[in-house]
Amino acid sequence: MMMARWYSEEQKKPEQQQKKKQPESLLTDDVLAQAGMEVPSDKAKEGSKQEEGEGASAEEDYSGASEEQKKRWQGTAKKSSDRSSSDIKWEQRSNFFYVGLLGAAVGGALYMSRDFDQEEQKKHPEVKNGLSPADGFERLRTRVSDFFNFFNEPIFDELLPDPLPEPYGRPLTLVLGLDDLLIHSEWTREHGWRTAKRPGLDYFLGYLAQYYEIVIFSSNYMVTSEKTVAALDPYKASISHALFREATRYKDGKVIKDISHLNRDNAKVIMVDADPAAYSLQPDNAVAMPPWKGDPKDRDLVRLIPFLEWVATQPVKDVRPILKSFQGTNVPEEYARREAIARKQWEEDWKKKHAQSNDWASAVLGMKPQVPPTPMMPQDYIRQEGQKGYEAFQKYIQEHGDKMLQEEKEREKEILNEQKLTLNKLVTEGMPKPEEIAEIQQRKEAEKQQLEQQQKQQK
Repeated sequence: MMMARWYSEEQKKPEQQQKKKQPESLLTDDVLAQAGMEVPSDKAKEGSKQEEGEGASAEEDYSGASEEQKKRWQGTAKKSSDRSSSDIKWEQRSNFFYVGLLGAAVGGALYMSRDFDQEEQKKHPEVKNGLSPADGFERLRTRVSDFFNFFNEPIFDELLPDPLPEPYGRPLTLVLGLDDLLIHSEWTREHGWRTAKRPGLDYFLGYLAQYYEIVIFSSNYMVTSEKTVAALDPYKASISHALFREATRYKDGKVIKDISHLNRDNAKVIMVDADPAAYSLQPDNAVAMPPWKGDPKDRDLVRLIPFLEWVATQPVKDVRPILKSFQGTNVPEEYARREAIARKQWEEDWKKKHAQSNDWASAVLGMKPQVPPTPMMPQDYIRQEGQKGYEAFQKYIQEHGDKMLQEEKEREKEILNEQKLTLNKLVTEGMPKPEEIAEIQQRKEAEKQQLEQQQKQQK
């Protein structure tokens, strides 16, 4: 009976334990504490006691070992649970990387603080060479500044080739903005991007090409504006050069067109633009125009021709004083007003001069003096001849336009073959100079004429 009773009690104990066992929540005090929730202090103390108990149990595992072994093994179990071998390797690699990075930074700083060569010394004469730490730091600072300025400065110091020799060259250079001056682009959901050409643009370019070296200077990048510029002058008869965003200066969030890099005398340069930021460095060289927003009835571009023609035909050594006198005005309207005053004075002087010369004849013959008609002003003669030249050139283009395009393609191909341009030569020597191009063209033309003469002799 005793054995049976003991067996029955042993069988009942697990059942009683299962009854006493209460369901536990997944949100334990430890989880709540880690999540930032407040935990009762008594429970927190119990948790800390449990941790201490675990630590004590870990130390009790050292029972049976010597004191030396305990010191050697102390903390190894905890470390092995926190860091694996891969973590240790990554830590070592990161340490090597940081040491190498620090060494590269120190070496780069020493290299950047070396003495200036001749070109750098010419560019920065105020910075001295030497072993002084202050001079070395100044050279380092200057080189770092030049590196970042590379992205804000024009791509070349001289953006245009040397001027063409006489009689091919023009005495003055006319720099024209592109966007909102010559063209206007807009986007709509129906048609996408569309670009409109300003009314009178073809006449404007063709007429003024007789007096100016015309340069188109766009604020957009070459990849987006090159084809647009080529479409404005397909025969390459009016536009001499084209510059783009790569040739501008970027400063204080503004795109600036610095004409001091054009390789031209600033006293002979006129810049027409609709963006005040574009000519902010040289405002005395600028003719400010309001932006054109696509109005098909606009005539401001054509009305600007008389002023630009008058400036080009005057014997002036510096255009800046003339342009400065028109600042703050609508240039086409202001010039028309001044020309009207000059024309009125011209007519009055003419009448007075001839009225006095005819007084004696009228007194003798008793007839009313007749004043001859007022002749044209000198500027009228210039305008008349300019119109004739424009019409003659347009007629020539209509008759020989296709031939001109074909010859231009052949000429470009011959020049490239003659120069044998490579990337290394293009970077070190640059593009061919106008004199070299003219010399090659003359030589090719002479060879062509000689070949034609030989063919005639054979016939």
